[in-house]
Amino acid sequence: MREASHWNFPGLTLVRNTLLVTDPNRLISVGRLVTACFAILAIYLDPTQPGRSLPEARHVLSFYLIYSIVLLMAPVRRPVDSPVHFVFHVADTAILGWLAFLTDELTSPFFSFLPFTLMAMTVRWGFVGAILGALLLEVALFAVGIPDTLDGESELNVLIARSTYFLLSAIMLGYFGAYRENSRERLTRLAKWPMERALGSRRAWLGELCSHAGGVTGSRHMMVVWREHDRPDGVVAAWNGDGVALADLENSVLWDRVEVDRSGIFDRGEGRVLTGGEADIFAALLENLDLPSVPVHDFAVIAGFSGLRFRGSILIADPDCRPEDAALLCDIIATRAGSELERIDLVARHADNVRVEERNRLGQDLHDSVLQDLTATSLKLRALAARAGTLSPEDAGRQVREIEDLVTEQQRRIRRFVEDHRESRAERPVDVADELRRQAELLQRKWGVAVPFDWHGAPLHLRRRTVEDIVQLVSEATSNAVRHGSASSVRLRAGHEGGAMHLTLVDNGTGLCASGGQGSVSLRARVLQLGGSMFLNSGTPGLEVTMVIPVREMAA
Repeated sequence: MREASHWNFPGLTLVRNTLLVTDPNRLISVGRLVTACFAILAIYLDPTQPGRSLPEARHVLSFYLIYSIVLLMAPVRRPVDSPVHFVFHVADTAILGWLAFLTDELTSPFFSFLPFTLMAMTVRWGFVGAILGALLLEVALFAVGIPDTLDGESELNVLIARSTYFLLSAIMLGYFGAYRENSRERLTRLAKWPMERALGSRRAWLGELCSHAGGVTGSRHMMVVWREHDRPDGVVAAWNGDGVALADLENSVLWDRVEVDRSGIFDRGEGRVLTGGEADIFAALLENLDLPSVPVHDFAVIAGFSGLRFRGSILIADPDCRPEDAALLCDIIATRAGSELERIDLVARHADNVRVEERNRLGQDLHDSVLQDLTATSLKLRALAARAGTLSPEDAGRQVREIEDLVTEQQRRIRRFVEDHRESRAERPVDVADELRRQAELLQRKWGVAVPFDWHGAPLHLRRRTVEDIVQLVSEATSNAVRHGSASSVRLRAGHEGGAMHLTLVDNGTGLCASGGQGSVSLRARVLQLGGSMFLNSGTPGLEVTMVIPVREMAA
């Protein structure tokens, strides 16, 4: 098929493309009308024998012309391969056969129009259509020819010649019909590329790839080799229809012992038929790696692939199709395998990054929640111990109960933290204002400072995980104000306006003096993770922290 490209002249290409986009039903109807018109022209210019049947022949042709025009102007609205069309092709055969019977029987010139039925049925039903068409023609031929051989002037040789011609025509057209059907089935299977195991283990993915490619090409033996760009080591896999055997290609094996790179297996070229010498190199490679052999009895094809990170080749042994078709299929399979390999590697890298980010997020959440709660508890215990001798039993008991309540709250938060990361509760929407109000009350008890809370604007519901991030912002900002700024009051204002959430904390501490004017690095990083921005405004005394978080797309 690749050699046929030398005949792709512009005019031929235009005609080919025009035929390919033509509706087969209309093409057959036009062919029927052309057959009728030329038959009428032939009998008008050169009337046939016997002359006594000439009027009947003209009547038959007139009917066939009208029949052809009707089918062209009012076609049957059925699919091309609908069995309904078989009735019309039986009628075509009967009319043309009757016309041949009226005009010199076996020697009638109208026998040359009968293959129209064979060609039309092959277009509709492929190989099966060619077989059925041949049977129809043989029935018509014997119906016309047997009486002709018994009328005293035997024309058995004409009957045999025409019968053989119809059979050979059926075989040749049947070949093209079978080829078309087989190509369509291969493309259909090729399009159904398996995706279920694409993210599984390397062995499972390769097994699925080779099994699917083997089903498309009809091969039972295959080999896949790939490596990263500019690295001598790689992977080779041998598939024999039952499973995949894998081996890592080391430096010495790949370059010194086998010298496989000289065969050009990593060339990113079109699929091609493998030569005998190249097949020996592959056989030596598999033998040195103790992998199952990939026997080549008829021929093998190979195609390379190359992507952003990997390059390699796929070898397919003894496919059940023509070499040029096998090379094209191997090229498609190699290209798809290369893209899948790149995709799997990209997904694996992304999963690793997600795990790292999740670990960082978990550590940050633990720091900003549990560790801060423990720090507050430790400070309260120290203060209680320092004043143990001056407190009355009632005051000491009250402070101990406060610490106990704080520890209980910490246990509850830890339990909810674990459950939210383990279950689907993290995706449930919650009311932001309610959560911030509860957090303000908890911070007031934890740090022993006043934390008044105000909400303005429309109600806002976000996923619990997002709300937890916002709560951690408030918790860390309050912790910084108390621990580093010695604040005794932190006013919290929040609201939802213009697709963004505005969060403001104003304390009465020492401002930015303790942080060098930059604010909390971890607080700013958490705001950036939410896609927001943070602004600081130092007062005398105190610090105002304003955080703006876009929530239009996150709103539940």
